[in-house]
Amino acid sequence: MGTMNSPADADRYVAVHDSAQFKALRRQSNAFILWASVIFFGWWFTGCALATFAPDFFRQGLGGPMNVGLLFVLLSFASVVMISAVYLRFARRRLDPLSEQIRAGLEGDPR
Repeated sequence: MGTMNSPADADRYVAVHDSAQFKALRRQSNAFILWASVIFFGWWFTGCALATFAPDFFRQGLGGPMNVGLLFVLLSFASVVMISAVYLRFARRRLDPLSEQIRAGLEGDPR
């Protein structure tokens, strides 16, 4: 793979960027990112609001050193791991095949 050395090479990349396949890839990726962000930030803002406006709720003990606030933080870490795992599966099943088709068309690979 070399550097772009002609306007024709640049036109190929512009054509791919404007193609329906690339738009579908971006739309699928952006849709996942939107929903994952809404879920995570909704959870995070809920935790911030509860910690600010209902601190007694966060101080309720659940047994031993565990309280609701600590559980909320641990669940936040768990949600990051879960969202990452779901994204990896989504990318492997939906995004990777489409991006492979785009790459093969651009580079001319017969895959």
